[in-house]
Amino acid sequence: MELSRQQSQPGSGEKAARAAVAVFLLLAIVTLAFGLGWGLKDLSGDDAGPSGSVAAASGDEVAGDSVGAAIIDEIVELLQDQYVDKDALDTEMLRSAAIQGIITALNDSHTQYLTPAELKAGALNLDSSYDGIGASVSDTSGAITIVTPFRDSPAEAAGVRKGDTVLEVDGESMAGWTTTQAVERIRGPRGSQVTLKVRHSDGTEETVTITRGEIPLESVFIEPNLEVIPGESGTALVDRDGKPVTNIGYVNISQFHDRTVSELKTKLADVQKKGYIGLIVDLRSNPGGLLQATVEVADEFLDKGVIISEVDADGKSRSWEARKGGVANSIPLVILIDAGSASGAEVLAAALRDNGRGTIIGTRSFGKGTVNQLQELKNCGDPAGCGALYISVGRWLTPNGDQIEGLGVKPDIELPMTYDEYLDQGDIQLFKAIEVLQGK
Repeated sequence: MELSRQQSQPGSGEKAARAAVAVFLLLAIVTLAFGLGWGLKDLSGDDAGPSGSVAAASGDEVAGDSVGAAIIDEIVELLQDQYVDKDALDTEMLRSAAIQGIITALNDSHTQYLTPAELKAGALNLDSSYDGIGASVSDTSGAITIVTPFRDSPAEAAGVRKGDTVLEVDGESMAGWTTTQAVERIRGPRGSQVTLKVRHSDGTEETVTITRGEIPLESVFIEPNLEVIPGESGTALVDRDGKPVTNIGYVNISQFHDRTVSELKTKLADVQKKGYIGLIVDLRSNPGGLLQATVEVADEFLDKGVIISEVDADGKSRSWEARKGGVANSIPLVILIDAGSASGAEVLAAALRDNGRGTIIGTRSFGKGTVNQLQELKNCGDPAGCGALYISVGRWLTPNGDQIEGLGVKPDIELPMTYDEYLDQGDIQLFKAIEVLQGK
């Protein structure tokens, strides 16, 4: 849920100025680093790091940090004393620019600064319910884009589609907005309304007014996420010819939160009773969620093997291993993914495939394989709070040792499906999954 701001190319004078500012910003980074506490991990783990503030460095390093802070103070004082346009100087603006410049220099879309207001608004809330429209967003295209509207959400009911670009919120252009700013503005109390102008993937633009609701975030379903044959099949699982498929189970996992594994166990118990020859695990448009939930879900399909490994900033590695006793650890699987399958969805798909439990069908996944922690900032001197840094601290690797970040998970059977193809032919990816499990 990050944003890369689009802007015109700078001239030579502006480039020189930016270079000077970059030096200033890099000197500021240590100041920001002090006083951080451990908070949230995405995939978020419950035991992934130490609490409390970052330990002080050696005496020489501290002295260097003080020199850096002094230079920053001197620059600000000079600007306030001699800058030709003093009315343009704003302390909060300078602080925000410094912070944002440091993050931009990292070229890491997953590391971002959250203001106190954004934290209060729940920009990184991973609870199993919230008030809003029910959609996840991304910035990898250079604009705020809908990764997926959640199932049965106000966004879905209003006609918001996967891949839509959000152009305006309540008539205000979103150009240059951060994703957290967009989340803060689009979310709101249940019963209130928000108007979005969106551009669909076919280029058409539409303005929709959405009444916000409580988004309960149910995460496991046994009816197909898409109507398999549009306008004909309803909630039934059918093949290309429209015939009901009675020997194959289906489960859609839409995200990973604290109730996902309990939901899954209930649904899988019913699957096991029916003696299906195979099971389709649909992870399309699943944006991820909690690490612990992802590992526990993988455990229900695996009896042994590595689920995921993490390599941290020091190059140290740790792994999560499957335990015996899963509810569905022997039934043949086909896993469906697409470009909206991210983070935990990618971890689960790779874990099942790499451990020989199933075949992946669809398109290459999103490529979000960075371990992130939310570190509270404490030393700004503002009683209202300093915000937090959502920082990349490691990389996820699949059981086979493949990196997910920036690459995604490649399906065993690549089968793209556009919205128009779906309307014309039905859910061709699901049809293929049925055929693979039936040995056709």
